[in-house]
Amino acid sequence: QMISLDESYLQMRYKYAYVAHPHDDESTSESSESDGEGVDEAAGLLMGQQKQPQQQPQPRETFQIDEEAPSTEDPHAAGLGGTLSSATLGIIKGMVGPAILYLPHGFAQAGYLVAIPVLVLCTALFLWSSGCLLQSWRTESDRSNRRRERRRLSKKTGGNNHPSGHTQRIMLSYPELAYRAFGSKGEKLVQVGISLMQSGVCLTYLIFVPQNLRVSAFTLLGWDISTTWTLALMVAVQIPLSWIRDIRKLTVTNLLANVLILYGLITCLGFAVGNLEKNDDDGGAMTAIANSTSSTSLLQEAIHRTQSLPAFNPSGWFLFLGTSVLLFEGSITLLVPLQEAVNTPSDRAKFPILYSKVILGIVSFYSFFGMTCWMAFGDNVRTVMTTSLPPGKLASSVQLAYSLAVVFTFPLQNFPSLEIVCATVERILSSMHDKAVGGDDGVYGSSNSSTAQRNIISTLLVISLSFIAVLTMDDLDKVVSLMGSLLGCPLAFVIPPLIQNQLANGEIGEWKRQVNVLVAMFGVGAMIVSSITTILNWE
Repeated sequence: QMISLDESYLQMRYKYAYVAHPHDDESTSESSESDGEGVDEAAGLLMGQQKQPQQQPQPRETFQIDEEAPSTEDPHAAGLGGTLSSATLGIIKGMVGPAILYLPHGFAQAGYLVAIPVLVLCTALFLWSSGCLLQSWRTESDRSNRRRERRRLSKKTGGNNHPSGHTQRIMLSYPELAYRAFGSKGEKLVQVGISLMQSGVCLTYLIFVPQNLRVSAFTLLGWDISTTWTLALMVAVQIPLSWIRDIRKLTVTNLLANVLILYGLITCLGFAVGNLEKNDDDGGAMTAIANSTSSTSLLQEAIHRTQSLPAFNPSGWFLFLGTSVLLFEGSITLLVPLQEAVNTPSDRAKFPILYSKVILGIVSFYSFFGMTCWMAFGDNVRTVMTTSLPPGKLASSVQLAYSLAVVFTFPLQNFPSLEIVCATVERILSSMHDKAVGGDDGVYGSSNSSTAQRNIISTLLVISLSFIAVLTMDDLDKVVSLMGSLLGCPLAFVIPPLIQNQLANGEIGEWKRQVNVLVAMFGVGAMIVSSITTILNWE
């Protein structure tokens, strides 16, 4: 059952949330006039200008099957999130990952007077933006239901304005809502942003694993292996894994990665609490959490160490904004598909509140983890926190477990960007071929050539990321900050409020519209300030 649930999650996160849906003839003709204007209008919306009314891009639907078929045939309805408990698991799986290990170093760079308020502010803004996406989903979902009902009624009364067959509703997603708000350019903007973000996450993995393996090799074997060699080893493993086209084949390895991440988090907390108790042996580190009799002395030690930590770090505080935004990377893109996948109307109505509670719980755990590990290991805690653990077999097992989990996760993180790049290259090459032969001769785009082409592209993509990893191997903190600032801020803070303002059509009050504009403006400002300061301070 867990494997089946994990398979549904993979399909939802790494396929349905990113891959473009085809245009049908009707929606293409209706939306073509607005495709060139949607993204340009976003700037006006951001500045609070009132947009002149115009025809919205119409939702894309496929008219092929009997219209009397029930709407519950949507393929996503049976996927992950059918119940609220499954949806909760999906939210946790989408947000908790290796990025949490960057938090202790981020806290040390910023100081608690900056880190905690920034994390709270980013969480509040993210919950507002996620609320905008969920309300936009509700608006579009209701409109789709009304259109379906009108078609059924029209057919029963003898009218039929569409080709025979019922409408199999397209699964709504973040890019799909961007399309309905701003046309094809809006959809492409979101897809490119997600693709670059996923590639950036893969870049951090190519830095994370070599650093962990180097420390583990030195501890266990006494070998001082260069990170370049460990990186080459990881690339050699990832290239054939990136050739896998059916992500369901990665279900078991993804489930194993989740178990390894959970083991790593628990053990890291055990080391941190054990270090607070000044217990250096591995056994003491693991028993510290379970020993409730020492809770008073542990609390006193935590308070003492907190007082000794810097409240503000003027040399690195700006990096924490991007780091905190990156924590929400996997959640914003999975939000709408998870809402769609909840089956019953009553559970769908409860999902927004559930989502907010789960996110708040995760962020609270993040804060506890970051502060505890910072207090335990001090200001010298490294960007990859697992490399700061006391040398020993238990610490090495954590480093190896996290490295293996990241190796298993890499093909999944790379999948969306790879699919978008392959689709773009396919269109370009197909167009060039058709022009060369004077039309579509049906030769180009065969299954064998498409597979070989995809394998070449995936290999080049992994190698390109590895070259960047070599150049940034000692600057992981800045890579994380730049990704969160330059890519995370627009996706998490800027675009969702603008989508709601565009799709609301008078359904929200003026105050809500203005708050959406302010949130988007803050996102743009944070993106600019944090990105520029990170680049200027890159050594």
